[in-house]
Amino acid sequence: MTDRELRVAAYCRVSTDKEDQVNSLVSQKKYFTEYIRNRQGWLLIDIYCEM
Repeated sequence: MTDRELRVAAYCRVSTDKEDQVNSLVSQKKYFTEYIRNRQGWLLIDIYCEM
């Protein structure tokens, strides 16, 4: 493996616009941000969201 960082993006999705689903979107974004940033050699490029 090389010393290059792996460029990573996350995809979050909720199926409705109900408030509990909006909170789910926030939770998903937080989870993926922390998960990717805690991986050695991974670089978070973007988080894509769909509602």
